[in-house]
Amino acid sequence: MLLKEIDQKTILRKNKIIEQDKRKLEALHQTQNKLFSIIAHDLRSPFINILGLSDILMDNVKKSADPESEKCTELINTTAKNTLNLLDNLLNWAKSQTGELGFSPEKIKLSEVIQEIIGLKMANAKSKNISLKYSPSNDIELITDKNILGTILRNLIANAIKFTNYGGHIEVVTSANGQQVEISINDNGVGMTAETIRKIFDLSTNVTLPGTANENGSGLGLVLCKEFVEKLNGKLWVESEVGKGSNFKFTLPLVTVDPPK
Repeated sequence: MLLKEIDQKTILRKNKIIEQDKRKLEALHQTQNKLFSIIAHDLRSPFINILGLSDILMDNVKKSADPESEKCTELINTTAKNTLNLLDNLLNWAKSQTGELGFSPEKIKLSEVIQEIIGLKMANAKSKNISLKYSPSNDIELITDKNILGTILRNLIANAIKFTNYGGHIEVVTSANGQQVEISINDNGVGMTAETIRKIFDLSTNVTLPGTANENGSGLGLVLCKEFVEKLNGKLWVESEVGKGSNFKFTLPLVTVDPPK
């Protein structure tokens, strides 16, 4: 009887602890959802407004033919774009880590997605007089998640612009065989050592090198690219040499149905 009573008390105590842990997890989940909401709306919305206003301001300044004002306005515009990109990366990475990132495969034309991202990044390239080119050899179609692919391309092209010198060039090249497509973002920028290459896809190493115009970064973009490429059942790697530039390449299957668990 005594042993039975002790066992019952032990069970009750453990159940109480489990219930407390459950409430803590529920509170943590609510906090997480609130954080996502803040990043997705309360922080993104003001930056979108700033971008819209700075675009209007840039048009007006160009008409005034004031080089100094134009330079400052372009800096405001670029800073807002980079910060918005960081917020999007934080949101996507957090969702990826918690398993809340949606996956919606659809049939897309690769050239259209790439040209859309290049259009978004063209102003950044022009601010450094960088040639950003893409000449699709054929109209490649694949079934994948368009938003995830767009995030990958946006970060890789932004990274190429960051580490390419003034007057440099960047080229996006695509090719496909019967099973997969290969996309490469090739620049003639500063390049990387073998040691840096080993670290750039690992968030724990926190590689945050300044760009050729002293651009800052979190080091999250390339980590996110690797995770997202793998989510689409692809592979990402880089070929680089110091002083000769970098070539980031990734492959994707032409049909991506379910991401790996």
